[in-house]
Amino acid sequence: MRKVMPVHVQRNSRKQKNRQVVFLVLALAVLLLLIGMTANRQGAAWPEEMLRYVVAPVQGVFQRLTRSVESFFAAVSNYRHLQQENDRLRQQLAEAVALQTKIAELRQENNRLRSMLELREASEYELIAAEVIARDPSSWFNIITINKGTKDGVRENMAVITTEGLIGSILSAAPNSAQVQLLTDARRRVSALVQRSREPGEVGVVEYDPQNAAYLRMKDLPREANIQTGDAVISSGLGGVFPKGLLIGYVVETAEDEMGLTQYARLQPAANFYRLEEVFVVISEHGLPADSEEENF
Repeated sequence: MRKVMPVHVQRNSRKQKNRQVVFLVLALAVLLLLIGMTANRQGAAWPEEMLRYVVAPVQGVFQRLTRSVESFFAAVSNYRHLQQENDRLRQQLAEAVALQTKIAELRQENNRLRSMLELREASEYELIAAEVIARDPSSWFNIITINKGTKDGVRENMAVITTEGLIGSILSAAPNSAQVQLLTDARRRVSALVQRSREPGEVGVVEYDPQNAAYLRMKDLPREANIQTGDAVISSGLGGVFPKGLLIGYVVETAEDEMGLTQYARLQPAANFYRLEEVFVVISEHGLPADSEEENF
């Protein structure tokens, strides 16, 4: 059950609260009056000094807090601005790198095309330009596919070259594509001679090097053959497939065979078999004789 206070106690409580309110109002009025009376004087009265003494620390705390809050929001705004600028610069850098890469690729392609045009104009043979469109990873040094075929005049056994040198011959041809068998294939060989000496009896056969897939080997040379390191080796034209005078590679070393009856030479291919992009098919009426030294086996 709720306890009810006597009426005279409630009246005394209300009177006490009213007196406190009146006292606070009077105190505030007196304080404002004192501040107003001393506002035009050089010195400050003791009530003003006391007020400043009490209020100053509180004001300092609020000022420091205000500055901290302002600094925090300024830092947040600055961070967002820096982040946006960083993202923009990253995007610009990525676009610049992509553009530079594209320009470099176009420059290389332009140089290759210029070299191909110069070769076509200087060559004594009719050439069909083609692009490499496929390469079997399992036979990287054996077969490539080009985008020209029988509709373009490409036939089996035609020689295939780059601006650097001979790379192989057409293995098979479809209407719109053809497969090229590279010189680094163990089944491909070509009759060749040393360009410097050009001695008729010093014709050898160039084939893949079983000890190093990146090189070629010229074998069946006479022991007394005039061949030296650095010599250029070219197709002899005797095999019936490859026209004469196509550059094959350069001699890097010579040695006698195991029996000591002939000598052989290791060749650095003139063409880069790792990077084949544009090639030429040499138009030739040569067939592939059954007894040719240049054969697939």
